Amino acid sequence: MRLAVAVAMVLLFVTQAFSQTGPCTETAVKSLIDRHGVNAMADDAYYFTGALDQPVVGKAAHDNAMKTVEESRQNVKTTPLRPDRVVVAPSGDMAYEYGTEHLSFDERANGKHKDFTTAYLRVWSAVDGQCKIAALMSEREGKENR
Repeated sequence: MRLAVAVAMVLLFVTQAFSQTGPCTETAVKSLIDRHGVNAMADDAYYFTGALDQPVVGKAAHDNAMKTVEESRQNVKTTPLRPDRVVVAPSGDMAYEYGTEHLSFDERANGKHKDFTTAYLRVWSAVDGQCKIAALMSEREGKENR
């Protein structure tokens, strides 16, 4: 019995020692989240938000689509993405997180004020030895605040 417990303990510690060896470790992902994912989008990332009519694929398409969105807004205030949970694959080659972000702005075209919270899901993947955003989707959560 003691031998079985000892073997189980060794296996537990060995498994933990070799887990999360890829670039998307929990520590790495949380660090990228804290830096707001700056320069962390993969070249072929999938991106969709309620601000767009359709999803875009690729960093260049994302930047182009969001430039148009940003130009249509003024007095923009956002809170950083706040993850409720981060889940990392044992290998450290993929991770995902989900949470919320608060956003408010005035539409340039008509001056209407928008104020709401979005729910998001962000997927991280190992790309050339680095942890990059593979997909990000967000949608308004509940009703718009007035």
